[in-house]
Amino acid sequence: MNEFIALLVFFIVYALLITERVNRAVVAILGATVLMFAKVFHDPLAAYIEYIDYNTIFLLIGMMLFVNTVKRSGIFQFLGMVALKLSGGHVRTLFLTLTFMVAFLSAILDNVTTILVILPMTFAICDTVALDPIPFVLGEIFASNIGGTMTLVGDPPNIMIGSAAGLTFMDFLRNTAPIALLNLMIVDILLILLFKRDFSVKVDPEFMNQVDVKKAIVDMRSFKISALLLALVIVLFTFQHAMGVENSVIALFVGFLAAFILDHGNVKELLGEVEWETILFFIGLFIVVGGLEDVGLLERTAEFLLKLSGHSYRASEMIILNFSGIFSAFVDNIPYTATMIPVIESFKRLNPSVFHNLEPLWWCLSLGACLGGNGTAVGASANVVGLALFHDYYRQKRISFLSFLKIGMLVLSVSLLLSSLYVLLRYDTI
Repeated sequence: MNEFIALLVFFIVYALLITERVNRAVVAILGATVLMFAKVFHDPLAAYIEYIDYNTIFLLIGMMLFVNTVKRSGIFQFLGMVALKLSGGHVRTLFLTLTFMVAFLSAILDNVTTILVILPMTFAICDTVALDPIPFVLGEIFASNIGGTMTLVGDPPNIMIGSAAGLTFMDFLRNTAPIALLNLMIVDILLILLFKRDFSVKVDPEFMNQVDVKKAIVDMRSFKISALLLALVIVLFTFQHAMGVENSVIALFVGFLAAFILDHGNVKELLGEVEWETILFFIGLFIVVGGLEDVGLLERTAEFLLKLSGHSYRASEMIILNFSGIFSAFVDNIPYTATMIPVIESFKRLNPSVFHNLEPLWWCLSLGACLGGNGTAVGASANVVGLALFHDYYRQKRISFLSFLKIGMLVLSVSLLLSSLYVLLRYDTI
């Protein structure tokens, strides 16, 4: 009975999210509380600890506070004007510059952090030259998830896989980075074709000559401090694993440090600008997905894959890669990856003659779990946060769940096809 309730609540929540007729935070929290009332969890209090990813929650709060504080100095407008100058006014060049910037930052920093830093800069550019921000927002969200696939530290599933399989930073660079870069280039080309009209806009050369990056600076003292704080953020996130500090701790530290230094008398207003709706949405969604895990549905789904493959290595590669991609578009890839790791490890025990080398299967899991986030508006944290920032900034513009789904699933399908060919060609000796 608990399995049926957990599955029913999950589908109802997603159905309501697709219609967008009810506030998404209300939908997610109601879904979570229904599971609690129905006593789906074996220990309701433990569910709050086990299934809510507080590291992500506090990361969001800290970085939202940080961005809201430093943006008042004009630093994002300044960086946006610099990027615009470097592009020479060519919209396609600007788009490619921004998406590649996001991808490479996401390979080192947390995807959400990258989106929180780059999107405000993108909005400033689009406003300055009257560009439609939608293709830029979509491109940067997709780039953040693709970029996170490149390295060991780029996305939580990679960290989990690397730890379980003993894979190094260089192992990921050699195996997942090449196909991630190819995916990024193809996805960028696809978006340029889909939004051909938007990218055909030409920026007036006379306007480009008049662009003065210094005019973006609101206050020089605040600007210099904001630049130092932004540099501090990048350094701390780059060396967080060496320091042994969670990214949420770094985010809270820099967020409240920025508020203390730049505007300590106005902290209440700064905290009011934090997207609390997004925070509550994440909390509810974590619990709803946790219900599927708690009743064992995720584990049984994963075990079914082994039977489906018929103990064929080739079939296992394709099933793990593509199923992971589709499943991770709807379910948080962290519990899914945690469930799949012991399943893949059991392959060698169940059939050692066929599955004597599990490494290609680890790359399949990594590619599927990370790239799958591009499928839906809630497929990855970066998607939810990026769209929340967009809707908050542009009150009159919307990227609906369905409109994201149409493009996201196309992008995901192309990525999975490219990744499948890559796996089949590169690991053909297995």
